[in-house]
Parts: sequence; C-alpha cells; structure tokens
Amino acid sequence: MYFRSFFPRFWLSLLGTALLSSLGTSFYTLAADAPIQQAALTPPAASNPPVEIDTNPTITDVPYGPCEKNKLDFWKAPSDKPTPLIVEIHGGGFYEGDKSGFRHDRTNITRCLSLGVSLASINYRFIGEAPIQDILRDSARAIQFLRYNATDWNIDKTRIAAFGESAGAGTSLWLAFHDDLADPNNPDPVLRESTRLKAAGAESPQATYDFSRWPQVLDIPQYIWQCSNWFVSPSYYHMDGLEVFKPEGRKVRADLDMLAWIDPSDPPVYLWSKQVNTNMSYVNLCRFGYAWATQMLSEGKVTDPNKVINETHINFDILHHPAHTQTLEKTCQRIGVPCTVVYRDTPNEQKITLFDFLLKQLLP
Repeated sequence: MYFRSFFPRFWLSLLGTALLSSLGTSFYTLAADAPIQQAALTPPAASNPPVEIDTNPTITDVPYGPCEKNKLDFWKAPSDKPTPLIVEIHGGGFYEGDKSGFRHDRTNITRCLSLGVSLASINYRFIGEAPIQDILRDSARAIQFLRYNATDWNIDKTRIAAFGESAGAGTSLWLAFHDDLADPNNPDPVLRESTRLKAAGAESPQATYDFSRWPQVLDIPQYIWQCSNWFVSPSYYHMDGLEVFKPEGRKVRADLDMLAWIDPSDPPVYLWSKQVNTNMSYVNLCRFGYAWATQMLSEGKVTDPNKVINETHINFDILHHPAHTQTLEKTCQRIGVPCTVVYRDTPNEQKITLFDFLLKQLLP
C-alpha cells in the first residue's frame, strides 16, 4: 500500500526525517500504446472574437492515450492563424489531483484566449497504476497528441509550452530538458510527433526524479537519508529491493534525472519557490523549525500548529525545499539555459508572474 502522505504538511515538516515511512512496492504492466484517431472538434468562429470570453473548455475529456486517465481538456483561442498553446499539468504527488482544477483559473484563461493563445489541461495515471517513468510519458504523449491534432485544432506546433505545480512542475521540466521522444518510425502516428517545448514553467518543483541524488541536492547526511528510507525505496519506479541500483534501475533513474538532461539547446524555464531563498540545509531547517515552533506553542503565541508555517512563511517540506529550485537555477546558469527564478522573498519589483513569462516566450 502506498504511503498516502506523499506531500506531508505540518507534522512531517517539524519532525523532519526521523518519522518518515518507507514506501510500499507494487507492480504494473504498462498497456501497449495504441493508435488514437484525431478527436472531432468544432471550434468557435475565428473572426471577430466576442467581447466576453467563454472560459469553459471548448472540448472536454478527450482521450489522448490508451489508459482511462489519459484525458485532456482543450480551450481553442479564436484566431485566423495557428495559435500558441499552453498546457497545464496538475500537481498532487503523482497520487492525486485532476485537470478540472485549472478551469477555476478564469483570469488567466480569459487573458490567454483574448490574446489568441489556446490552452489545455491533462490528466495522467497515478503511482498506484504505473511507475513514475511511465507517468511522465503520459504527459509526453499528451503533448504529442496535441501536435497530432494541430491542423484541426489550429495549434502552432512550434509554440507549445507546459507548466505545473509540484509534480506538474517536475513533469514540465522533464519535458523541457529531456531529448525529443519522437519516434518517426512508430506505427502509432501520435508517437511520431515531437515532445519538445518552447518554454516551461515550474512552481515548487523537484530538481530531479533520480531520488538517489536528493541527499546531495538537499544537503542531507547519508545516514539520515538511509534511516528514513525516503525515496530510497524503489516503489516509485515499481522496482523491488535493490533493483533500482542494478543496470535497469540505473537506466530508469538516468532517464528521470532532469538535472543531467539539461543542455544549451533547452528552452527557457520559469522557476517559482514558495519558500525564501535560504542556504540553510533541510536538516538544519527542520531543527530550527522544530525548536522555534515548540517555543511559539509553549508560550501560547501560536495555538494552531498549522499557523506556525503560515505566519512565518517557512515551509519545512522536503519536496519543496528551496534547494530544489536553487540547484535547478545554478545548473541552468552554468550550462546556459535561460532561467527566470522567483522566491517568496524576491523583491516585488523583480518578480514576474508565471503567465507573464509564458506569454512573453510564446507571443511576438
């Protein structure tokens, strides 16, 4: 059974790695990819866009792959010319979340459609159904499917961006940095399309899904990491025991290591961290946070434990520690990939929003 608290909030934050539980292991046989026919879509008239933009999806629950969760929603921007496309990939730790949440972002939906930018949001399988290496390829296939339908849906294949939060952020970066997964000789025409992006946005990302690199990224002593069994467990790869360190396991981890995939040909990326830009290691941050929170609670200055995080703007979540963002930023800068970074404590005059960034990359 999978550990349901993949994204621990307060208790895991304050207790640190000492109480972290190991993840269970299960197996899944990936269904063979099957050719998908082009989805029927009747777009709204392209001429004379209405004054008020309809923020409802043009078409919903379009199957882009062979699995039940391989569904997407699509908003078609009114335009006489092929439009750029922004794809939202929801977060949720690869065990929860849904594409429908993006429908509530009416402000950005309206803004994009009024500027002639189409939108999509996708669902994908969860960790109980498939290993993470196949979940990421669900999102890659969604990009390929949208390109496959570019003519009918009036999409400019050369201007496609993706973004997400947490798991969706990591997935977007994996797509941005990974070499093209197009297979020109595949019998499935969808898989012949490119997976490359024009830009990517990542809110609260992880630096890599080769979890063996996290002690280095987060500055966690190996003995604490090993005692916690956090992500050392191969369950997210659907592997058993030490298989993750054998040749096949090393191959899978290398495929999921976004940091190692970064090269100068990659598109510009946007990184946003909900935490302050601190150099404090994860372990020291937990020690500081535990001591500080204990004092605040004992003095009665805070009665609700959750407010300790909310009022101090410090989050001790291992999955969203600023070191993830810092490592990505430094790697991009070293290799020469344009990178826009915003932390919680970035001065307001230097901040740029995610959609400001994406639209700047996609529009003339």
